[in-house]
Amino acid sequence: MKIKRVKVNLKSLEDVGKETIQVMRSLESGKKVAPKSHEVVFTDFVALRSFLTPKRLELIRLIRKHAPSSIAQLARLAKRDFARVYQDVQVLSEAGIVDIPARSRGEKTKPGVAEEIRLEIVV
Repeated sequence: MKIKRVKVNLKSLEDVGKETIQVMRSLESGKKVAPKSHEVVFTDFVALRSFLTPKRLELIRLIRKHAPSSIAQLARLAKRDFARVYQDVQVLSEAGIVDIPARSRGEKTKPGVAEEIRLEIVV
């Protein structure tokens, strides 16, 4: 797994904008900007809830508990359709929560999950 820790944050759009402006100003002035830890940001709870659905959370738990050798095996463990599980794994992978390693043609894809996922709510 490439990513060890993932922060899932709830931040206002205003706060995200301020952080972006601050980073851009630092870069423009020639300052080096240290990369932050891997972070997924949502501007409201509704968006977070639509991303971390109960079925996606179940997939994360199943990957961690059973270490399936493929997405097909994960779908069987979840008792869900392969295509739907594959879609959910892709979404989680794009966010950096699930890792899908590169594979050769015909080779099974063994999903991995971040060691730690934290939820932060900035108020």
